[in-house]
Amino acid sequence: MKNLLLVVISLLFFQFIHAQESEISNKIILGGSVNFITQKNSYPLSTLSINSGVGGIFSNSINDSKNTSFAISPYIGKEIKPSLHVGLQLDLRYGNYSTENVFIFGEAEPIDFERISNRIGIGLFTRHMFSPGKNFSFFIQPNVEYNLLNEDQSHNDELVQKEKAHYLELGVGLGFLYNISDKTRVMLRSGGINYINGNWKLEGTDISKNFSSLGTSINLSSFFIGFELRI
Repeated sequence: MKNLLLVVISLLFFQFIHAQESEISNKIILGGSVNFITQKNSYPLSTLSINSGVGGIFSNSINDSKNTSFAISPYIGKEIKPSLHVGLQLDLRYGNYSTENVFIFGEAEPIDFERISNRIGIGLFTRHMFSPGKNFSFFIQPNVEYNLLNEDQSHNDELVQKEKAHYLELGVGLGFLYNISDKTRVMLRSGGINYINGNWKLEGTDISKNFSSLGTSINLSSFFIGFELRI
């Protein structure tokens, strides 16, 4: 995995240097995008992008359940040339799943269940533009990101389980840009293909496990609406 990370970073660095030698536009990009989801009566999986797999076996709750997630991704980048951008991005996410009177494995009586998730990630990306300079532009955005995830699980308002995970994510996303003016843009981007490799641990125990996954990530939680400034 370390060798793969070194290869990705080396390729990004080589592309940056090569583009510097060919054409410089001297434009800095400041931007950010957000994602918000709220659901009722949803199946109680992790509210963030990965599910550690720790926890009980759930059944339908008698009362309504609620699943809410919020994510914000601020970033700063450099427009190397019209068709190529490079940048640094933060990925901040919060999720909350709650339900009442639910039966789970290990509990004799129905309980009020809540899971709160927090994630912070930092990563590098390159953006490859198609039809740059047009009002509408399509882009492909490879990225590499390191993430820390914390999840707290409560039964009847009592904390019963804490999980922590750290993982590396390599991905390629898709997106569209609309130029409002020469200096302002609005954006819609989504996931595409991603590979995740990391480790989770159940706090207060010796239980931990490595995990990995490879697949597509196009779903509601992967769509972000954003805004950019070119300065």
